[in-house]
Amino acid sequence: MIVVLDRQHSGKPHNIEDLGCWGDLDHDGKASIRESESVFTGLYLWHAEIRLREHGHTVYPISHGRYRERHKSSNEVGADVYVAAHLNSLTGGSRTRSGQGADYGAVFYDYRSRPGRGAELAACIGEQLSAIPVLGSRVRIWPAKPTDWTSRAYSTISGTRAVAICYEPAFLDYRPHQEAFMNPEGIALLGIALADGIHKYSQRGTI
Repeated sequence: MIVVLDRQHSGKPHNIEDLGCWGDLDHDGKASIRESESVFTGLYLWHAEIRLREHGHTVYPISHGRYRERHKSSNEVGADVYVAAHLNSLTGGSRTRSGQGADYGAVFYDYRSRPGRGAELAACIGEQLSAIPVLGSRVRIWPAKPTDWTSRAYSTISGTRAVAICYEPAFLDYRPHQEAFMNPEGIALLGIALADGIHKYSQRGTI
């Protein structure tokens, strides 16, 4: 199976300084590169890539271009699964409109996915995230649509023909998630959960 891992925010030619959201990890009130979203997505994707390759999958990591160009690249390599990698934030877009607070992990899938595919992939990943005690029952699975509060998640995956998800497993600016995941051991858990969920999906014969 071919899996595209897209480190979003970073590598935008029209906004080359974009690093996504920020969490004050050292609580000094000052933003730092080491406290930015795209730094931590890069870290968990590194663990996900290794795990996926160990499972026998082909991995195509990308981190440059406009999102529509990344989707096109995914289509060109014939990807089976596409992951738009993010972290959540209390101060950003869809996060505040969900009405869910800040103690959850989220997996969004394209609402247009064929029955059993997008929702199934998201559920498999969600099962792995739910096994992490800090998240547990607070993992949320949502169909991403262009017409409601999930529209920003939808825009990250809408142009690819692969079974696609937007992965937002934790909040970068929520103290319990900072303590649990923004460290070498914790960030590895988020990447491994992603990879194991994708692999579990591949074993169910729905591709």
